Amino acid sequence: MSYSSPDEIWNNLGKDSFTKVRGEIVGTSSTTASTNYDLDHDNVITSSVTLYTNSSLLTSSAYSLDLDDGKIVGLTGATTGSVITADYDYADLPDSTIQKMISASDSLIELDTGRTFGLTTGCVEYLNVDEEQDTFFLKNYPITTLTSVEINENTVTEEEAWKTLDKGLGKDYLANSDDLLIGRIRFIDNFPIAGDDSVRVTYNYGTSTTPSLVNELSVLLTLRKMANSSVYKSIFKGNDNFTPVKLTEIENRIEELKRKLSKQSVGLI
Repeated sequence: MSYSSPDEIWNNLGKDSFTKVRGEIVGTSSTTASTNYDLDHDNVITSSVTLYTNSSLLTSSAYSLDLDDGKIVGLTGATTGSVITADYDYADLPDSTIQKMISASDSLIELDTGRTFGLTTGCVEYLNVDEEQDTFFLKNYPITTLTSVEINENTVTEEEAWKTLDKGLGKDYLANSDDLLIGRIRFIDNFPIAGDDSVRVTYNYGTSTTPSLVNELSVLLTLRKMANSSVYKSIFKGNDNFTPVKLTEIENRIEELKRKLSKQSVGLI
């Protein structure tokens, strides 16, 4: 999933960076089961489009959108002869261009922090064990579901024999809510044999919704890319939010957020 969206980027740029259209008459519905319509403008912004038939809201599942070309595609479910109107916002850049910039920003976030922040399921991780080691940290966190913790009961020279352990006091290991937030497992019984890949853990990790700090970083990285590119500088012209002083503040905030979200920073986000 993306950590921010085009409408968030344009809203952060300010109301003068895009244009609102309200009540545009798109056309009249026909007897055709599936009909295409052209909006008056292209470069439509994601999540800004609302369609109406005779002033009644039309569900978004009744059509699809070509945002770059300003087209309504495959409209169904409108009463024959009803007037179709649209509310939407449009900008100077194609939606697909903003999406690519966001994707690049999100990749940079994951590269610089060493973490992903979406929800990943079914991750299988093998852990190496040192002599008398009883505490382990998984590569990814926060853990949403710890599916299983297994130990190999045979030595590396023998065929693997995996035993599933039990979690809880008086059992094999502990992994309470605080542990799961930082990806920690603490053994209290049935300690694993020292060696490589002696513990196998299956789990889900990440967040179902983007953390606010990650969203902010994605927006700021995309804005910085736009502000530093000659192609996009005209959008910022006269915008007090993006003076050299403000851009320095944005840069400082970006570095601060990277430090907070870094894999080396095991605190909460």
